[in-house]
This record gives sequence, C-alpha cells and structure tokens, in this order.
Amino acid sequence: MSRRTQLAVVAAALVVAILATACGGTTLSRPHGIGTSGAALVGSGALVYGTIDGDLGSSQWRQVDTLLKKFPVRNRLLAELNKGLAEHQLDYQRDLKHALGPEIDLAAAGGASTQDTTAYAILTKPDSIENARALVRKLDEGSPPSATRVVDGWLVVADNKTMIDHVLKGAGSSLTDDSRFKDAFGQLPDDALFKLYANGPELSKLVGSLSGVAQTAALSGSGSNKLDWVAVSAVAEDNGIKLEGNAKSTTGGSLAGAAYSSKLISGVPADALAFVTFHSRSGYDPLTRLRENPMFSQGLLQVEQELGMSLDKVVALFEHETAFYVRRGPGLPEFSLVLEAPDTQQALTTIDQLAARVAKLAPARLGDEKQGGLDVKTLNFGPVTVRWAGFDGRVLLTTSPTGIADYRATGDKLGDDSAFKSALEGAGAPDKTNGLVYVNVADAVRLIENYAGLAGGKLPADVEPNLKPLRSFVAYGSARGDLSKFAAFLEIK
Repeated sequence: MSRRTQLAVVAAALVVAILATACGGTTLSRPHGIGTSGAALVGSGALVYGTIDGDLGSSQWRQVDTLLKKFPVRNRLLAELNKGLAEHQLDYQRDLKHALGPEIDLAAAGGASTQDTTAYAILTKPDSIENARALVRKLDEGSPPSATRVVDGWLVVADNKTMIDHVLKGAGSSLTDDSRFKDAFGQLPDDALFKLYANGPELSKLVGSLSGVAQTAALSGSGSNKLDWVAVSAVAEDNGIKLEGNAKSTTGGSLAGAAYSSKLISGVPADALAFVTFHSRSGYDPLTRLRENPMFSQGLLQVEQELGMSLDKVVALFEHETAFYVRRGPGLPEFSLVLEAPDTQQALTTIDQLAARVAKLAPARLGDEKQGGLDVKTLNFGPVTVRWAGFDGRVLLTTSPTGIADYRATGDKLGDDSAFKSALEGAGAPDKTNGLVYVNVADAVRLIENYAGLAGGKLPADVEPNLKPLRSFVAYGSARGDLSKFAAFLEIK
C-alpha cells in the first residue's frame, strides 16, 4: 500500500468514526468550533489547508443525524460504517475515542523535495498522544512506518520527516498570519462540517506543472484576472446540506463574469424536471489556450477534421446564454437545448452543417417539416428524432415532437412555478446569477419509477423510501466585487 493511500486510510478512518459515533448519539462535552487552530502550525505558503469537525457532540453533527433520521437506510448505513472500522481492526472505544482531536486538519505545500513533489500532512490535537500514535502504528501494519511529530500537543502525521518540515511553519510565519488565508477563511461560516482553503497562485503552479503549461484556463481567468484564493465550506442546515464557496481574483474583477437574469427560461414549461442556464464569459477564448497546449492541440485538430469545420464555429453557438431542460415525454424523456442567438441564421447554418456531418458518420436521416409556420429541421436516429428551429433570437433543439410548440406556447412556465421558486429561495439563490442548476428531485424520482414500470421492471423496495426525503437540488454562482461565489444545496424534508 502506498504512503498516500495509507494517509488517506487514516483520514477516512477518522471521518468514519465521527459519522458512526455522532450519528449513533455519542456526545462530547468539550467546547468546539473548527477554525484556524491547526493552521497556526502550518507555513504561510501552504497550497491547501482543510479542517473537519471532529467534535462528536457539535451542533453540526447533531444536525447531520437529524437529517439522516429521515432516511430508513440510516441504521444500515451506520452498520456499514462500523463494519468498515472492523475491517481495519479498529474499535472506537479502544482505538479512536482518545486518538481524535476536536478537529482533523489536512495541509499541503508545494515543492517539498528535490523531486518537487507536494508535501502533505494530517494534524490533530487528541486527548492522548499515545493513543493517536498507536492508531497510526496500527494503520501502518505491513507497510513502512509513517513519520509523526508532536508540536504543542498536536500530532502531525506525514509520509516522511521532510514532508512534515515542509508543511509546518518552523521558524517562519504561520498560515494564520497570511493575509490571503485570513481573507479567505473570513468569508466562511463559523459553524461548518468542514472548511477548505486553497492558495490561488500555488494551485495554478501545481496544475500548470501537471498539464505542461504555465497557466490553465480554469485558473488563470481572462486576461490578467487570475485566481487569488478559494475557500469552501459544507454546512448542515435544518432542511438540507449546503456547500458554499468563494473565489477571489487578483485584480478586483469577477472570475465568473457579470451576473444575469435568464431570458431563455421564459419559454420553459413549468413541468420541467431539471433546468440549467449558463452564460459565456465575455472575451473568454478556451480554444486558443487549448491549442497552445501540446497535450490537446492534436486532438482538437482531429475533431475538427471529423466535423469538417473549425471548433470556433461550435463554440460561437454558446457565446451568449445557453439553457438546457428535461421534461417527461410520452415515451423517453424530453431533452431540450435553447441557445440565445442574435444572429439566428448563422447559428442555424452551423447546426445544419453539424447535423449533415453527423448524418454521414452515424445511421441517421435528415429531414424537414413545418410547425406553427416555422421551418423545422430534423435528424432521425430511429428511436429518437432531434428537431431544431430558430425564432425570436433563439434556437431550440429538442427530442420531443411538441418541444418547439410547448416552448413557444403561452401557459404555465417554470419561472412562475411555486416549487421552482421555493427551491431557489431555500437555496438562497439571488435574482441574478452567473449560472444556475435546478433539479426537482422529488418529481424526477417519480419519473424514474414510472419508466421502470413501463420497462417491466421495478425499483428495489428500499430505494423509494430512501429517495422520498430528497426534494430539490439547486446550484448557482454569483459575484460581488472581486468575489465570485458559488453554492449547491440539497433540500431534504
């Protein structure tokens, strides 16, 4: 077993113990709130720092247990978690209770050795250092021993002593003195299941070294607007689990572009089970960056040769707002894609060319028809026919025979649907976002059940009651000044 795997097992075992004991009702009386205690030992240039709530009596783990009680599978889950501990020959009372600190931290720093590898270490402040060391020795059985060090009552565990030296501050400044870290952690809620921080420049250098380019499109932003830091947290709330994050740019601008209210949602029928909207970032040119990377340039060229056109034309289809939604269908579900297309004819020309190429490469047949006075093109694959048409500065592609008519018709629309609005309100989504994902999980589950019945099958008896508490899922991005915010919320009732 590799050292990285061993350290992962250590972390996993600790997390499993937290879940198994917290959800089983064990409580601890010590005061606790995860934050920056371990960060005071870590060097200021750390690449990543994360902290997990290890207080089994904290309000967050009690809330997790409250949510889990809504699922019939809870008891079986706890049994599986305890079984996982037993497979590692671990007993909570004997091996873990006094080896766990009120928080379990992970820190990583770049360039740990002459091989320029990333150093990483796990830190915890247990009730008993000896118990914690005994746990590490037990997990090390059959493998080279981990390096450990005690610092101010904390046990630090890593691959080797060099990694510990590189992660810890030594005689230098600590992460808690770093302005970037303080700014990032200051954006996170006080009470959380876990918190995570990443140093933007260090992260960019690491990913750049792996991909063979100095900066990657995902981290460099547009122009000189680059990533300064990222901070993420997970919080258990009364009605679900929320993942929140913030990312800050180095130049004061948003990394995600301007927020907007969806125009394309205006035609989406109210019975849509899922809806996604995103907007291309102005001035963002991912293809040029990819073509400059030897790892991707040849592959892009081959794709363009197969399509018979430049990928720039395809990317241009998504230059403005794009929306995608899913609905029930008479047979298969309906999948519809809406493109905001100020130059509708140019967009249709590109799609027509793509369809003609697909028809040659796959067993599909091109056709055309009229719907409500519109010229509609079709691409028939047998069981599924894709239809597309342009209207009102938009292009709609759909797998439903009535998808175009339903989008254009008056009547109940998703933007006015009470379930949709309630889900967004519960997730805290603002009126304007940098992108939005919505899934009506409750109705989607019923759809899956219906399709299983039509196919002559049936969902396992224990699946339906364990999906029933899931109500909706919402994810969105927003911006405020130089902060780009993102959140995802799973509603549980």
